[in-house]
Amino acid sequence: MHPNLALTRNRVGKVLVPGRLAEFVHNRRRHASGDFAAALPAIPGFDGVGALPDGTVVGFGNVRPPYGALAERAVQVLRKLGAGRVIATGRRAEALREVGADATIRTDVPDEDLVAAFRHVDCDVVLDFLWGRPTELLIRALTPAGLGLAKPTRLVQVGASAGGTLSLPAASVRTSGVEIYGATKGLTPTAMTEAYEQVVEWARAGELVCDIERVPLSGIEDAWARDAPPGKRMVVVPG
Repeated sequence: MHPNLALTRNRVGKVLVPGRLAEFVHNRRRHASGDFAAALPAIPGFDGVGALPDGTVVGFGNVRPPYGALAERAVQVLRKLGAGRVIATGRRAEALREVGADATIRTDVPDEDLVAAFRHVDCDVVLDFLWGRPTELLIRALTPAGLGLAKPTRLVQVGASAGGTLSLPAASVRTSGVEIYGATKGLTPTAMTEAYEQVVEWARAGELVCDIERVPLSGIEDAWARDAPPGKRMVVVPG
């Protein structure tokens, strides 16, 4: 990373950042020139770089990831990668099934009901956009009640829309078979670029679809103050 590049989050309000390289999202960043562009890491949701009034160079991006839309895209990508069976959690069950989920599980149910639903799921890999309560209950469901060895389940931690912390009992670490990985484990700039280009290729071919809400640039202030509709991504267009 460039020695003068400070990756920060403003937690006390809004700061107007003059657009230095603000337009350099992932598919354009690798074509950019200059130290700052070259220094930007490939981090999902990290969209640009600018300078604060005191001259500090900061990175910034999407502070409210649209996990509903991401889950639907993840289902499609899993299908493209050859997943045999995809089970998704989410409130938009019909939308998830439309894009390829074999079954869905709602998480807005009592704890014991959710644990019971998870116990009927046999999976090898979990993409976790939630963390918090749902993941804690999933790990509980994967922990054997008695002596025995559970099959390995790889949990890839992607987001934390349901909470940033959870309780992890020692027994679940010893016997659940859960292997927790961060989403960027083993990720390199080359691998990130190749994966992104593959996704773009699928999208251009119409094999990866996404509902969008077009927002004119003149309405960006109002759009920034609200969330995109469930399952949609906001796209800013001229006007």
